[in-house]
Amino acid sequence: MSRAIPKELQIGAKLPNLIGQTQVGVVRVHDYMDGAWGVLATFPQTHHPVWATELGMMQKLKDQFDARNCRLLALHIDSLKRQESFLADVNETQEVKVSFPVVADEDGELSRALGLVAANAPKHAADAHRLPFSCTIVLDIDLTVRFLAYYPICVGRNWYEVLRALDAFQLATFNQIVTPTNWKINEDVFVEPDLKTDAAKKLFPQGFHEIKPYLRITASPAINEEK
Repeated sequence: MSRAIPKELQIGAKLPNLIGQTQVGVVRVHDYMDGAWGVLATFPQTHHPVWATELGMMQKLKDQFDARNCRLLALHIDSLKRQESFLADVNETQEVKVSFPVVADEDGELSRALGLVAANAPKHAADAHRLPFSCTIVLDIDLTVRFLAYYPICVGRNWYEVLRALDAFQLATFNQIVTPTNWKINEDVFVEPDLKTDAAKKLFPQGFHEIKPYLRITASPAINEEK
């Protein structure tokens, strides 16, 4: 399941090599994500209106994630039978057919590996797994956690924000830049503050506008095709 189970997953950590049963068969997460960026969305349980809309929107946006070389994966703390029932509801009510793997983490072991369930929580005790939040994890091509977000169960996630963050991560990974608040693809960016001026002039031949030594605006480079 996992060679090393962290107490709590953090940004910069490697994702454990989880293995789980899904509606499309057994998935080994490291193999599934191999060579791609990834989004792992966790859900406390099944049969909930918020999570139905979240799964539906993930499927509707799947082509956009695919275009960014990003694979989708979800995880419920529930049985495979109940999950299959819930996915049928999602497909019906959201007018989609969920095609990405959704892991059935019935005993909560995979959620423990992600640090979502307390290590001392009773096994096979449904009440112990009624988590008050969902989690979104964005992974880079090295299976390193680049983004973590926890949402209370009463608030649906905004997958457009995850796409925006993914664009920013991919741009920053291949270029010495950082993105400002509310940034969108193709908008101006900042030169990495730690980059020396001489190096910045070589890396950004189009130039940059320096407002402060740490605040240098430049046109957004294209996202590297090797993302």
